[in-house]
Amino acid sequence: MARIEPLAEPYPEPFARAMAVLMRGAPPLTLFTTLAKHERAWGKFTAGSMLDRGPLALRERELVIDRTTARCGCEYEYGVHIRGFAEKAGIDADQQRALVHGEPNDPVWTERETALIAAVDALIDTKRLSDGQWAALAAHFLEAEVLEVVQLVAFYHGVSLICGALDLPLEDGAARFPD
Repeated sequence: MARIEPLAEPYPEPFARAMAVLMRGAPPLTLFTTLAKHERAWGKFTAGSMLDRGPLALRERELVIDRTTARCGCEYEYGVHIRGFAEKAGIDADQQRALVHGEPNDPVWTERETALIAAVDALIDTKRLSDGQWAALAAHFLEAEVLEVVQLVAFYHGVSLICGALDLPLEDGAARFPD
């Protein structure tokens, strides 16, 4: 039983328009329809969102999101992103397993990707980046990209909290955490 009953069709026009763009013809996620039931919650979520492309390449963006949601134990959002983007981003089964169970220095990652994974872990674990962690990111990424990494971790940490609080059921066809 849902903690908050999601918004049902017919959706209000502004939400329907937003979903047409964001979901590209697929049905809206339960996360979106649940938050959209309350205008303020939906407005604040989208106002602070990181749902646009940003300066990172798709693969790097998805590695940050997937690692963040995995480290936060949010199978809902991890599953949505793996289903929707893993193939396009070239994230294979071994890398998916490493995102959930591996370490930043796992051999499936390049040096550049190791810096990303280590930054996510540091932000989740200590809520900060050491000078060395900052330097590792800065060696591989432009300043705007480093800020994007930090903001993605912050946003998807929040998404993970929302999904956990709402106890959202997994979306149909969503990926599960690998064994």
